[in-house]
Amino acid sequence: MARVAYLLVDCPDNLLIERIYQGFWTQTPVRMAEFSDRPMPPPPIEDQYFGFFPAKYSTAYLEEYVDNHIYDGHTIRERILFNSHVDNLKRHENCNVAYEGSHSSSHWKVTYNTKHSICASEIIDATGMTSQPYIPSLHGSHDFRGKSLHHKFFGQEEEALLRKPSVQNICIMGGAKSAADVAYAFAKAPVEARKNVHWVIREDGNGPSAFFPAPAMSDRYANSNEGFYNRFLAGFLPNPFGHRWSLMKWLLQGTILGRWYTTRLWDGFDKGLRSLMNYEREEGRDMGFANLEPDTPVFWQNDSSGVANRPDFISTLATKVQIYRQDISHFSADSITLRPRSDSCTDEKPLTFPVDVIVYCTGWSARTTFLPSDQASTFGLSVPLGAASPQIQKHWQSLEQAANASILSRFPILRHPPAYHKTKPTQTPFRLYKAIAPPMDVHSTRSIVFLGKMVVGTNFRTAEAQALWALAYLDGRINGLPAEGQIEREVAETVAWDRRRYLNKGELGTWFYYDAVDYADALLEQLGLYSHRKGKGWYGDLVDPCFASDLKGLTQEYVVKYMT
Repeated sequence: MARVAYLLVDCPDNLLIERIYQGFWTQTPVRMAEFSDRPMPPPPIEDQYFGFFPAKYSTAYLEEYVDNHIYDGHTIRERILFNSHVDNLKRHENCNVAYEGSHSSSHWKVTYNTKHSICASEIIDATGMTSQPYIPSLHGSHDFRGKSLHHKFFGQEEEALLRKPSVQNICIMGGAKSAADVAYAFAKAPVEARKNVHWVIREDGNGPSAFFPAPAMSDRYANSNEGFYNRFLAGFLPNPFGHRWSLMKWLLQGTILGRWYTTRLWDGFDKGLRSLMNYEREEGRDMGFANLEPDTPVFWQNDSSGVANRPDFISTLATKVQIYRQDISHFSADSITLRPRSDSCTDEKPLTFPVDVIVYCTGWSARTTFLPSDQASTFGLSVPLGAASPQIQKHWQSLEQAANASILSRFPILRHPPAYHKTKPTQTPFRLYKAIAPPMDVHSTRSIVFLGKMVVGTNFRTAEAQALWALAYLDGRINGLPAEGQIEREVAETVAWDRRRYLNKGELGTWFYYDAVDYADALLEQLGLYSHRKGKGWYGDLVDPCFASDLKGLTQEYVVKYMT
């Protein structure tokens, strides 16, 4: 019997359309927002801004992708079980999963929609980091009688909210790019549907997102993403992936002169962005546009970042959205009250404004709902601190303490972070080997992997590299895997590095935002695959953008190397 793949998806048969809204544009440009085996037809030029485009084109591309990829007579869509909520995952020795060619002898039982189940020898969890909305618990929020929703569901509600005459006052909460996108969508509504848009970013959080311009700083690149995601710029990033001490990395990270130059480059970049944004601009003063200035330098990414991916994106936020950098005091049935800023005059009073709809752009929960906390923790997944095994925590904390000293020794540039508001962690970090495999399973069944448990700036490339690595891992084709102790030390090193590199954002061990190029290269390097780096010459390999098409020879290279 041949191996059969099922994909359980907790959504209807229109995979992504429910998340699309009018103001939603990609942050990944053409030639990067696609998989290598099927290029995405470029959107019409009038629907592009330096290669960035409305997200509806990505949706159409992915819908077409699942219909046109056929394996063993079945499309990807035909293998998807839609509207399937996974309730439980557990090992179950009585399942018949003896598929031909399966490396694993493990038996898993997946229970979904309460009464249905599937048995499998191998499990791929691809739920990623943006499946479960997180809505904070705020004082008095249960008193609010208007509509509240997470931005995951904004696409389903946008049209109705714009049509309703009774909806006049919108409050958006959160400081990341998703909040800016929703604010922009409301601010750009037709005049007859225009709303009063309030955007609240709490004072004691990570701060507002930094905005990168869409144009590149060099004529060699079509946009800022191309100028950033190449191996030359990767040399200025202190990370432990791949060839740690290549000559360029060593010069830039391991020498005093190199670190001075790296710091000067990032400082100049940060100052340039702030100057370009002009947070104190005259037309934005009455709207609080200055409240969008990031708290920390862009190098640290502590307050996230986004691309100003439409020509009027910044000017619209500056002139049509009222922006606050204050904590919420309390809710009432139809209003929100903000506390005075901590740096305000002592006689400043709380600010209250009317609200009909609240859109929470407050991120995502890291919890895995279909596994009990003890099992999730054993696998290396994030669990609430109160649910973590003290023994497991003590073991990892010892490893991470040693790893922290190693990281600071190798990357002295991380020793002196800027002042920032450090938040208290509520979850354990993810502790997965290569951010994919449970450390305890690497030398055991090798039957389960977790994909997408990270935040990166270019998802398509990372997804392809992770998928190929996971396939090789599940099939038992990765030779020379380190011993268990070394695997644990590498995992601890990644967690320690992430905390130092990305501050609050790195606490979960999943924030690799700038490091997608080095991370993908490291995965493919471990597989002994290099076709994605050939054909350009050494200079092209160093400075050319990392496009999706670079990866198009990897599948054939993999087949030749491992299956012939």
